[in-house]
Amino acid sequence: MKQKLLKIYFKFFWFLAKKYLKKQQAIVIWITWSVWKTTTRMIIYDILKDNLKDKKIYTSNKNFNWELWLSFSILEIDKYTPSFFWVIKVIFLSLKRGFFTKKSYDVILLEYWIDHIWEMDFLLSITNPDFSIITKIDNVHSLQMWWKDNIAFEKYKLSKNTKKVSYLNIADEYFSKYFDEIVQNKVLYTTNTLLNDKLKTWLKIWKNNETYSTIFWENIKFYKDENNLPKTSFEFYFENKYVFLINSNSLQEENIWYMSIWIHLLNHLYHSFYNKSFFEDIDILDINLELQPSRFSIFPWINTSILLDSSYNWAPESQKQVLDNFINLKNNLYSDYEIILCLWEMRELWDYTKMEHEKLAKNIKNFENIFLVWKSMQEFVIPLLPQAKFFRNSKILWQNLKDFLQKNNDKKYLILFKWSQNTIFLEEAVKEVLGKVDDKNFLCRQEKYWIEIKNNFFNK
Repeated sequence: MKQKLLKIYFKFFWFLAKKYLKKQQAIVIWITWSVWKTTTRMIIYDILKDNLKDKKIYTSNKNFNWELWLSFSILEIDKYTPSFFWVIKVIFLSLKRGFFTKKSYDVILLEYWIDHIWEMDFLLSITNPDFSIITKIDNVHSLQMWWKDNIAFEKYKLSKNTKKVSYLNIADEYFSKYFDEIVQNKVLYTTNTLLNDKLKTWLKIWKNNETYSTIFWENIKFYKDENNLPKTSFEFYFENKYVFLINSNSLQEENIWYMSIWIHLLNHLYHSFYNKSFFEDIDILDINLELQPSRFSIFPWINTSILLDSSYNWAPESQKQVLDNFINLKNNLYSDYEIILCLWEMRELWDYTKMEHEKLAKNIKNFENIFLVWKSMQEFVIPLLPQAKFFRNSKILWQNLKDFLQKNNDKKYLILFKWSQNTIFLEEAVKEVLGKVDDKNFLCRQEKYWIEIKNNFFNK
């Protein structure tokens, strides 16, 4: 009975979302895969709203990306308060918007997030996107999907059902398997630095194939601003031709990869809206992103130490890339700083849990100051890292971290906080060592709803 009612509930919002989206007549951009979905979505949102100022660009400020929440994103419902009265309110609000609201956006950015077979079909039944982006597969949700092949089969349905252009990552292990099945225009990019050079040769290899094109970048450079905080610059290339130099406040290589996608997509939209190229008359493009909280956020600390907060998520591919970015940052700009790693366990990996945590242990074995939280870290990582310190929860970690920093206040540190979730809340450890109290507003899960949950958890 409960499942039948839930299905009716989903179908109700599905109907209103389809009706509302048809009324908008908006360009739909959808993103899927295992990692970097939200970051990618927020990068394009920043770039589009800054460069299409006379157009209305919308994306949810929440991670509303599965069956029910996708409908909420389309209906511009971006608040969640689990209660009976909230459900009643959102039903009436959705009816109003579905039947009476006028056009409110020209472009909408959505995420496809699935964790079981056939879910993608339900999401696609709402609408097929004009543009789609495949990021990269990972082992998350492997139990629900049984194995990686099923994840890939489901998620590549997005590209197959895209109306205009599909952006495909050649670094994804399933890229070549599904390449020929995607018949509309394809733009190839990479999230692997080693493969970036390969893109430069693909035009020559497939020069007679008119269904795809390539984008890539070169000459990434790190530099410091006047506040000792890091910045990056890189050159953007399209079809083997240099386009312009990009300066950004983003430090992550994967963000640079995705910035390249979005600049290329912005050019498509420019042609659609204004019948001209965005690339005309631009030599240097400055991009200042406003990413969601706790996604490689940077905070200054005492003695010019730097805190990097990436405590929002947990996927193995994400942790590996964040660690690589962190080390690149140290090597390029902060070579005289010591490193502190504050890490929690990775979840929803099921049969891959032991393997992925042992991989992590090997990747960080040469670091001295390592603070770890939760059970999988204790079971699989601590035995391989005798120098690491284990703590039962984040509150105990932050107390020990503060003591450590006070005893060593004559040194400069580059401190990384990575991964968080229910019962971990590593962002609360970040909060305790921030140099400025107001910076807590840039951490994840600071809404009243979450603060109450955390207080109950830590006060048990």
